Amino acid sequence: MMTDRQSLADLAQQLETQRWRLLLDANTPALSDLVSDDLHFVHSSGLRDNKKQYLDTIETGTVVYRSANSRIESVIPLGDEAFIAHGVVKMEATVRGAERRLHSVFIVVWRREQDAWRLVAHQTTALPV
Repeated sequence: MMTDRQSLADLAQQLETQRWRLLLDANTPALSDLVSDDLHFVHSSGLRDNKKQYLDTIETGTVVYRSANSRIESVIPLGDEAFIAHGVVKMEATVRGAERRLHSVFIVVWRREQDAWRLVAHQTTALPV
């Protein structure tokens, strides 16, 4: 149970740091445990993935993340079992064979499922270069 926004912001940063570590390591089994079966993931390109599609892009090397620096900027509690967080991320990746450097804002929704926090929704918007 979250008692204040700072604790929630710390949790959000911890979850995002964990998610990025798993993405950088292409650890899809552990990533599968971190994301909800209900996942809705919207990329900055407008492409949308469900959980299987999201994990497949990592597992097949369609997207290879090389570096990421993610920072949570704000959180909004949704009761004791979910929250929305907003942040910024700078990353380097190979996306379908093309080298990309991205600077984006994002919004994520995390929900407590079976005593674990899981990513339910993610949307990224690329910032102008």
